[in-house]
Amino acid sequence: MSWNLLIYKPGKTEQTAEPLGPIDAVTAAFNSAFPALHWVGATEASLLVDGGFAFELAVEGGTVQDVYTNGGYNHLRDFAALCKREGWRIADAQEGEDVDLDDPYRWYEERSG
Repeated sequence: MSWNLLIYKPGKTEQTAEPLGPIDAVTAAFNSAFPALHWVGATEASLLVDGGFAFELAVEGGTVQDVYTNGGYNHLRDFAALCKREGWRIADAQEGEDVDLDDPYRWYEERSG
């Protein structure tokens, strides 16, 4: 299991995804969930704490298509809460399996044990 996560919005079928939203709305949602984010550009940010993470917004035409993280285990519950609020999902980027947003740490333990 990797700690590269994919944040996406499910589409009408399992094989499709919809955009997360306009870049301003998506960055505002992340800033609200993680007030100490350090943005290194319009599409890249990091939480510069021990056990922090970095992520990149995949943007097309001012709309965020999805988000890829590097790290995030220590903040998995916060990511899950953000995704529940916004109607997004989290998947393990390597395994392609969705994280249980109601109990993300139990989900992780079941797969890594």
